[in-house]
Amino acid sequence: MEAVLEGEVLRDDQWARIELFVPGGRKGKRGPRSNGRLFVDALLWMARSGGRWRDLPERFGPYQTAKRRYYRWIEMGVLNRLFEAVAAEPDLEWAMLDATVIRAHAQAAGARRKRGDRTPKRLAVLAAASEPRSTSA
Repeated sequence: MEAVLEGEVLRDDQWARIELFVPGGRKGKRGPRSNGRLFVDALLWMARSGGRWRDLPERFGPYQTAKRRYYRWIEMGVLNRLFEAVAAEPDLEWAMLDATVIRAHAQAAGARRKRGDRTPKRLAVLAAASEPRSTSA
């Protein structure tokens, strides 16, 4: 298998948590019929990338097969059971809040202020309302 990016596939502990809800792929007389873990990884790749089925990398197998299995799992309710099982015990390892999520004014990041920002608005209004100081107008 070609090198995959970090975090693109399920870890062993994550797979062990959902393996019971994935149909097929268990060893029988002839071995596993299909690789459910690879298919779940393909679904995660689709969700993260937002790509089309045709864009699915070859390491996940033919995209037509993955697409058929996806719709079959929806009809069988496999994905609903899988989501319910995962939602029952959430893994909050990736839930975080940092400064990249929170919007701040440009000045908070060290940007220069505009020239008019130095005058407080109340004083600016008073200055505009006062009579002109020169008599030549």
